[in-house]
Amino acid sequence: MSGKEIIESVRFGNQPPPSSDYVETDSGQLVTPEFLNFLQQTLSGKFAESEQVDELDPQVKALAEELAVIHLPEWESKIGRKLAEPTVTSIKQANRIAEYLVKRGVRVHPELEEIRWLATPAGPPGAFDLGTHVTKDENGEWPAPDAEEFYNLEDIEVQQTDDGIWVATHPRGLAHEAATKTEAYAGVVDELRRRISDASRAVMTDGI
Repeated sequence: MSGKEIIESVRFGNQPPPSSDYVETDSGQLVTPEFLNFLQQTLSGKFAESEQVDELDPQVKALAEELAVIHLPEWESKIGRKLAEPTVTSIKQANRIAEYLVKRGVRVHPELEEIRWLATPAGPPGAFDLGTHVTKDENGEWPAPDAEEFYNLEDIEVQQTDDGIWVATHPRGLAHEAATKTEAYAGVVDELRRRISDASRAVMTDGI
């Protein structure tokens, strides 16, 4: 394994966390600080200076930003059979690939966009966020993200483990353990309310 770069590490079961060279994301994944920094740069549109993005052709830059982190929606067959769950993938050499594809004739055409990805309000970094995909409304406009829909209380599931602990989970990456079913449920509800409140404040701040 020498000479190979670890770009992401995931902890399973009761394994102890690795050395302090790793950081844990909101969704519980362990990654190197360098990898997390790379993802944050690509998600914010701020690539590393060594990438010399400012010197890229605008068409190459637009395509590279699409390729850096790709959020794939649920995949279904033509008859409606689910083939794959929503997932997130990334391409580390996005600039190089984009430059090649542009030379092959590939372009980004926003006017042809039929589906758009929205980040989870007050959620984790985009590389760890499934978010959701939307289409235009009846007026031809893209809908704004609704925190209440993202953090729907009806999506909470509560189960009891073999050792008697109750665990409440939400598909937005939230979980809470407690001695009783009610306490576990309430813990996730409190977190959902906090996320909704944070998202509402963020919208108000952006509007100022």
